Formats: sequence, structure tokens, C-alpha cells
Amino acid sequence: MAKMPDVTVPVPDERVAEFYKFFGTWLAGEASSFSKLSEVPSESHEVSSWSLNDGDEANILWPKLSPQARAVFGYLMDRPGERHTGREIADAVQISNGASGVAGVLAWPARHCAKLNRALPTEWREGEDGSDSVYWMTQEVAELFRETRKAAEH
Repeated sequence: MAKMPDVTVPVPDERVAEFYKFFGTWLAGEASSFSKLSEVPSESHEVSSWSLNDGDEANILWPKLSPQARAVFGYLMDRPGERHTGREIADAVQISNGASGVAGVLAWPARHCAKLNRALPTEWREGEDGSDSVYWMTQEVAELFRETRKAAEH
């Protein structure tokens, strides 16, 4: 396997979802040049938040998630409303590269969610004054994905 350096890129809060969409497209080999950037949906592309009525979409998303993405989602959905740093999550679910690794793990789910016209089921806020960013899942979204996980396990 080729060496994969850890790369950190500052992204404005209002463009994080767009960055994840582009990064997922690029990882898939679908954005081979900057001319393809126009093919990535912009932030103005409306995406919906998840609700308890989105069981069909959640059932489409869940099997597409990597084991690491399922671990991140599982960690957050089993602790709804609690905010955890990327470093805490990485340590808890054994993701290398700490907080950067967690952000990377969420790139593909963001892409899959975009195809469903949904936002990531996780919430995210950049830390203030250099502190770590935090991630969490709302109670409603956590309930939806706990049901989805349960159905997938049977």
C-alpha cells in the first residue's frame, strides 16, 4: 500500500459539507482535475437533515458505511447529544491519525449522504481558540440510526 501522509486543511465552517463532497469525489477517482470541481454540488445545493421518517434513506446509507464509519456513528449514536472531540472518538474506536482520521473517515459517508440529499447524520463544530473540534449526534438521529443498525444486524 502506498504511503498516505496525514494532510490538514483549514476549511471555513460554512463550506465543510462541500469539502467532504469534493474530497469523496476525488477519492473515488471521479475528480481528476480542477475542471471537475464544478461537478461537485455546491453548498447552495439543498440537503435535508435526518428525521425519524428517513428509515428508507438510513437503510440505504448504513450498508455503504465502512466499518470505521459505522464505529464512529455507533459511538455517537450510543451517546446522543454528548459532544466528543475527534481525538476522543479516534481513541475509542481505534482510528489512526486521531482527529484528522475521524474527519477522513467521515468523507465517504458525506458523499453517500449527498447522493441521498441528506446532511451527515453527525453534527460538527470547530473548536474555539485552537481547541479540538467536537462531534455529536442528536437524539432523534441517534434513534433512527440505532434502529437501522439493529435491523441490519438481524
